[in-house]
Amino acid sequence: MAHTQGTSTRVQRLTSLVAICLVAVAVGLAFGRVYQGKATTLTLVGAGLASGALAWVLERRSLLLATVVSAAALVFAVTVLVFPETTWYGLPTLETLRHIGAAAAQVGEEARLRVSPTEPVDPLLLAGVVASWAAVFSCHALAFRAGSPLLALVPPVALVAFADSVLEEFIKPVYGIMFLVAALAVVFADALRRMQGWGPIWTGPGRANRLLPSNGRGARRIAASAVVVAVLAPFVVPGFGAQAVIDISAVNQDDRIRISPLVSIAAQLGRSDPVDVFEVTTEQPGYWRMTALERFDGIEWGPADEETVPVASGEDLAEGQDRTVEASFTILNDLGYDWLPVGTHPASVTVDEPLTWAPGTETLTTDGPLDAGAVYEAVSTYPEPTAAELRDERFPSADFFPELVQLPDGLPPEIHALAEDWTKDAETTYDAIVAIERRFNDITQFRYSLDVSPREDSESLVEFLTITREGFCQQFAVSMAVMLRTLGIPARVAIGYTQGTIVGGSETHRVGTDDLHAWVEVQFPTYGWLPFEPTPGRDNPLEATYAPRTPGGPDGSPEETCIRPNPRNPNCAPRDPGETRPTPPAPRQVPPAVAGGDRGLRFGWQAVAALALGGLALVLGLTLPAWRALRRRRRLRKAAGHPRALILVTYDVFAERAGELGLGRGVGETPREYAGRIREDGRLANGEVGRLTTLTTRAAYAPHEPSHDDALDAVADARVALEELRKATPLGRRLRGRFARRSV
Repeated sequence: MAHTQGTSTRVQRLTSLVAICLVAVAVGLAFGRVYQGKATTLTLVGAGLASGALAWVLERRSLLLATVVSAAALVFAVTVLVFPETTWYGLPTLETLRHIGAAAAQVGEEARLRVSPTEPVDPLLLAGVVASWAAVFSCHALAFRAGSPLLALVPPVALVAFADSVLEEFIKPVYGIMFLVAALAVVFADALRRMQGWGPIWTGPGRANRLLPSNGRGARRIAASAVVVAVLAPFVVPGFGAQAVIDISAVNQDDRIRISPLVSIAAQLGRSDPVDVFEVTTEQPGYWRMTALERFDGIEWGPADEETVPVASGEDLAEGQDRTVEASFTILNDLGYDWLPVGTHPASVTVDEPLTWAPGTETLTTDGPLDAGAVYEAVSTYPEPTAAELRDERFPSADFFPELVQLPDGLPPEIHALAEDWTKDAETTYDAIVAIERRFNDITQFRYSLDVSPREDSESLVEFLTITREGFCQQFAVSMAVMLRTLGIPARVAIGYTQGTIVGGSETHRVGTDDLHAWVEVQFPTYGWLPFEPTPGRDNPLEATYAPRTPGGPDGSPEETCIRPNPRNPNCAPRDPGETRPTPPAPRQVPPAVAGGDRGLRFGWQAVAALALGGLALVLGLTLPAWRALRRRRRLRKAAGHPRALILVTYDVFAERAGELGLGRGVGETPREYAGRIREDGRLANGEVGRLTTLTTRAAYAPHEPSHDDALDAVADARVALEELRKATPLGRRLRGRFARRSV
């Protein structure tokens, strides 16, 4: 007996395409909440749509072919979306593959240390794109190849549930409803294929009788009931909206401040909401040291294998040196690590916790992380040698301390060659150390930036030293330590915090996550481990007696002013307003990875598409200044009724507009450092910026609410300073700044 033909193949395929696209959109929007910024969410949505569309196109091909083509397309998508600067005319190169491999190796550590929503750093963005792509592709394969629609929903639902498990917010039902709609679409598309032999059930749009009578009233009732039950079931199922049986949402989310050697420094420095860690009161501020890393395996630095001993509170740890400094610490937020921040060379610590002492690395740890409100006293001893005394030091051979000059096999020879070149004029070991330090301090050759990958392997060091020449403290400290070891000089990387920001009296400093830092320590036969600071713009007061933070003569005396003035350091005087400031090096220009090829303009649809995109970019670019101005006015208007908020917003708007004029605030730069750099520029002669900085600091940290007069003064100072800066800036520079993507 003949039966009527089922739904057409075309309708079935279009239905499956719509279903898989809905899954891609739902997964991208839900999983994108793990990252900061809407752009990353759109990136994940785009990756999912591309994966779904490709799976749909290759549906009638073999699964092996579809998988191979999808994997190749995934590499291309990762290249375009994550590492576009490594491409050659949009195609992946060997450099792209190296970046992908390095980022993949860091995914686990980054995921462990970062808190959601996180910045879309390369390793985590790579993981997000790959996860979205794989979830959508596997969903299509399981639903429409294997005929298992319910099993097909497992990969995408895992990503949706992951976002809810790691975000510190109430579960938003809208994402669950979106995914439910997508899941119903997948089940519906699968049902069409299964029911195609039963007769036509859908006749297409525009026809009066879409659900044909041949299906029977019973089938229509069952279908309608299934839809109603699917929509209402989540709200009546026991436990919906309640706490899970296994709650993983609290994992790594106890609000403690967690630090891992070097790995998480970039994550903490790049936080949009820096957290106060502790306050310290002392007559002599310095770097607050936690531990030292002595072992380098060619990939990363780590702590040495060292025996530790328990010590009592107040017990003597080391013999006195030239100077003794006392400091009182108060923890402001719960810590997530056991290290005890103290001054260099701790002599004794008084704290109501059991202590453990590692004499080799001079590291103090407690039995458990300290909570907010904990207090302790620390006494540190500081040697005060002169440059001449250190120049007279005679270092033993490297065989005397092999573990302190240890380097991995296969270290690129370029590092040693560069160290030899930088120190070719050095007459003593001390001169060689200072020569390398000062080369890094030269802002005409190296630049501080957080917009780099936090890698520390040997190949990355070569790239940093010879190509990019920009990074943050991790790159500078690691590079200097490795270069010194290639010369047989014992060196290690120290981890801790810089001095912090002055609060209240001049002897109290507040230290936060944005003060995390890494520097270099070198062991001298007579004086032990002494700190050296290779990071441009940073100033360790302990170096004042033997290594001034400026290029100097053979006797160590300063010849130039510092890169960033610091009134606490007598060797770092403020720069004269009329003095010309060195120009930082230009941003890295990534050379093409493949030479040759047709570099001429290709005509045809590619040229038409390029022109269309160029026109769209031009239109968007012309509207950019107006959009920025509107956004700033809205922020100021919203904060108008609150003096504290108005001062802080005014300062942010001032920094943004100054950035358009070439004086933007750098990442991790404190307000006082920013004000000092503005003074160095020479275009502003009045004191408006200083007053604005003082008002902003008080608004950010003072317990009492600023007055309305303070807010009006901040607005007036910002307006006058911007007008003066605008008049002193050439017209061409002002126009470029208005349309620049980012001005710093």
